[in-house]
Amino acid sequence: MNRILLFLSIVTILLSGTACSRPESSVQGIFETTIVNISSESSGKILGFYVNEGDTVAAGQELALIDTLSYEVQINTLLAQKDAAGKVTSDVSVQTKALSEQLARLESDRDRISRLIEVGAAPRNQLDQIESSIAVVRGQIEAASATIRTANETASGNVVSIQTQIQGIREMKEKCHIRSIADGVVIGKYAHTGEITAVGRPLLKIADMDNVFLKAYFKSSQLQNIRLGQKVKVIANFGKDAVREYDGVVTWIAQDSQFSPKSIPTDEERSNLVYPVKVAVRNDGYIKLGLAGEVVLPDE
Repeated sequence: MNRILLFLSIVTILLSGTACSRPESSVQGIFETTIVNISSESSGKILGFYVNEGDTVAAGQELALIDTLSYEVQINTLLAQKDAAGKVTSDVSVQTKALSEQLARLESDRDRISRLIEVGAAPRNQLDQIESSIAVVRGQIEAASATIRTANETASGNVVSIQTQIQGIREMKEKCHIRSIADGVVIGKYAHTGEITAVGRPLLKIADMDNVFLKAYFKSSQLQNIRLGQKVKVIANFGKDAVREYDGVVTWIAQDSQFSPKSIPTDEERSNLVYPVKVAVRNDGYIKLGLAGEVVLPDE
């Protein structure tokens, strides 16, 4: 009888030692997801808020509208300035038409006098006088043309500058249309129709509830059983015995401990290091943010 009791005691001790040497079978964590905060990029009165908490939204969907009247007034004013600046430009040939006609007459007189000089019917100094007049008129044409070109370039530059301003204000006006930058569910709403908002004020919070992840904390001794890209089982704990099991994929493993110094002198202290790990899970609609869960480790 004593031998039997001794044998059972030895077996119990061996089994206890083996169980202590095995890694823990699961790691606890909390379900989280990617959250996008949407803030106002413009100031003014909120004319419309088109979503409420719990609504599902798509990327690009308009969520709210801020008053655009001030931008519309600025745009209309600049359009009028642009139209006026465009009318300042002139056609060089039109503006120098009178001088060009005068030059043509002088050149015609020069040719006529040249023929008369050839037959001795006119003095040489008449030709010199006409050549001088031609040079003066040509100089006037060049000066007038240069002045007109400069004025045109200035007017064109003003038109471009005004157009740039208009484009900038139109972009600011577009920012009054608050749009979602991601697919998700509205989990927070911080303003309402009729309120005055300012640049940078938070308006909405959107969460991707289709693709969640369990953020679990692994001891250093457990890291040997998990790697990036590994498929694992994830259990969502709803309280008491209510649980649901999901397929998960390890997508991120922290390189450093969050809660202990990087340099640990002893093996015992190293075993207490905790490393955050993210396991991606496809939500079937039951998982809620902040819900407790666990990662089931492989038997290795």
